[in-house]
Amino acid sequence: MTSFVFRETLMGHLVTWGNAYANIKRDGRGQVVGLWPLRPDRMEEIKWENGKLKYYYRLQDGSISVINSSAVLHIAGLGFDGLVGYSPIRQAADAVGLSLATEEYGSRFFRNGAKPGGVLRHPGRLKEDARENLRKSWNEMHQGLQNQHRIAILEEGMEYTQIGLPPEDSQFLQTRKFQLLEIARMYRIPPHMLADLERATFSNIEHQSIDFVVHTIRPWLVRWEQAIKQKLFLPEERGKYFAEFLVDGLLRGDTQSRYDAYQKGFQVGGFSVNEILELENRNPIGEAGDQRFVPMNMIPLDQAGRVPEVDEPEIDKPQDEPVEVENNSIEHRNIRAANTRSILAKRFEPIMRDAVARVVNGEASDIKRAVKKHFKERDSTGFMEWVEEYYDKLPDRIKKTMRPVFSTLTEMIHAEAVKEVGGEVTDQSEWVDGYSEIYAKGYVSRSRNQVKSLITEAQSEGLDMVDEISGRADEWVENRPDKEAMYETVNLANAAAKAAFAAYGVYRLKWVAIGSRTCPYCEELDGRVVGIDRPFVGSSESLESEDGRMNIYKPTLNPPLHLGCVCQIVPE
Repeated sequence: MTSFVFRETLMGHLVTWGNAYANIKRDGRGQVVGLWPLRPDRMEEIKWENGKLKYYYRLQDGSISVINSSAVLHIAGLGFDGLVGYSPIRQAADAVGLSLATEEYGSRFFRNGAKPGGVLRHPGRLKEDARENLRKSWNEMHQGLQNQHRIAILEEGMEYTQIGLPPEDSQFLQTRKFQLLEIARMYRIPPHMLADLERATFSNIEHQSIDFVVHTIRPWLVRWEQAIKQKLFLPEERGKYFAEFLVDGLLRGDTQSRYDAYQKGFQVGGFSVNEILELENRNPIGEAGDQRFVPMNMIPLDQAGRVPEVDEPEIDKPQDEPVEVENNSIEHRNIRAANTRSILAKRFEPIMRDAVARVVNGEASDIKRAVKKHFKERDSTGFMEWVEEYYDKLPDRIKKTMRPVFSTLTEMIHAEAVKEVGGEVTDQSEWVDGYSEIYAKGYVSRSRNQVKSLITEAQSEGLDMVDEISGRADEWVENRPDKEAMYETVNLANAAAKAAFAAYGVYRLKWVAIGSRTCPYCEELDGRVVGIDRPFVGSSESLESEDGRMNIYKPTLNPPLHLGCVCQIVPE
């Protein structure tokens, strides 16, 4: 027998007979090597003999085998008196009997179909042969389901009179429905699990199912667990091992509720990524997934409260002559501060990427599901309406996911920036709210424009809409988190620093090119000074280098100039 069949068999015995038995086979060391189900109808007697419990079991040949209690796994049902459990069927015999009687009545009624209890009245006196012939011919014409509703022809002044109560008068259907609930009540089974959905709704059926696990299944499982611990473990094993049925999967709510719970647990260090994946029956992602995070700054728990170490500033861009910079000069402090903020942003990039990935994965999954649904039904108009409605609502979800990450990086950058101008750390919640709003709108605008362009292109060129949209969604999942994280960590770091400088009266900013592989366009901007409200490069300008020209399509108020740029701004 497989494990499932064994447990199903014993559970069937338990809920009908009130007891489940299995013969325990052990090896010479006392270890369990086999469990053989015993039929409860053959368990003749259980009694105490000389201070020990004995089980008297009738074998197939009719002989009686006496089995010691230590060799019997006995799971007892409700009302256990120390020897045997009580059969739920016997305890509820009246309810079951009424249900069977109702079933038999209905069967006979529909099988007969000749309106039993009716009388044929003849004005004269019939002989015995005539009465039998009349009864036989009436039954042949009207008895059985196939003869229902046939027209009766009465001759010689005969009349038909019904004397039996019709089923509706006897509340036949109501009785059957009540008995369904009565028997379900015996086992504490919710009616919706027996296909009675009269009182089930989409809002409560999930909680009814959870209630079924907690109040119906769990008491049976506790009986199993304690019987296993008592009979299958050796005394020295009971302190080391235990038996438990895992029902967490049955208690899971809908996807939205589960993910909200995971997010809250993750943000307070209650869950690691691998633990969440395990709860979802998915593979772990490796050792990195065992890290736990604290809620505010979203860094590994063992680093909470510590400022990341910062490398020495990199002053390595090509120069015709070495630049002499005194360690105590303002220029040196500015460069060191710029490098510190750059390193903080770079180290924060994986956290930013994870947050963006959650947004992208959800968006890609939603749009692939929607395009398949609408174009399976050839409903392009419906899909366009879905796109508009979906992207109108998406900013709220983006802000909910990204704001904690933006807030964390902002706090770290703000603390560094105010030190550069001799200020104090202040609350940046309002600024983070504004930045989150701008980011969410920009993200949605980029996504919406791409989807609309794909739809227009596919329609004009006769391409498969599902393939085009799904393909682009897959590209987003693969590439977008890295690109968004790389750009946003630098952009947010500079924007937060700029806000801190402005709050303390700085009105001029300088561009600082950072890194040993600084691109020629960033080098061209290195040292450029502008007013704090002015762009470093206007939308109509271009940057020249030996490698070519970079055209600027929107004002560059702060770094990055391009994807991969790690430049910073400093007060001038």
